[in-house]
Amino acid sequence: MLDYRRSGEIAVMPRATLSQVEIASPDPARSAEFFHRVFGWDAMAVPWDGPTYVRMFPPAPAEPVGAGVLAPDAVGILDRLTIVVRIEGEPLTAVLDRVRAEGGEVALEPIPISTSGLYARFFDPDGNSFGLWQDRNTSDGSPESNVRPGAPPESAAG
Repeated sequence: MLDYRRSGEIAVMPRATLSQVEIASPDPARSAEFFHRVFGWDAMAVPWDGPTYVRMFPPAPAEPVGAGVLAPDAVGILDRLTIVVRIEGEPLTAVLDRVRAEGGEVALEPIPISTSGLYARFFDPDGNSFGLWQDRNTSDGSPESNVRPGAPPESAAG
């Protein structure tokens, strides 16, 4: 936990937990199907008076972080920043294979980031940017299982 010192006192920063991300999409149902096929996320339409909104959740017993997909009339209110998804239990290359199969575009094959882990990036069918992160000590997260032949050497980033 970080602490900041002011006049000899310690101010402890509160723990901030990501609760949800929102993804712009002209076709929320198609996006929900894409993420279900790539990550196994479940989806549920939210009844409200605004634009079409679909909530997506990782299957139980995952941590309760969700994602929302907004319809075309809400796309302009969102920045298309990169959303990073932590992957455990399978190589990032397996996830990227599903991304390609479901109409996404791989922007960056898995690369080592210092000794911390591996990072990859893709665009979903609507052009939203996603990063994939995997700790080096994650099951099936070895560099050998993730880095495709011909990928760049160790990164100095850290």
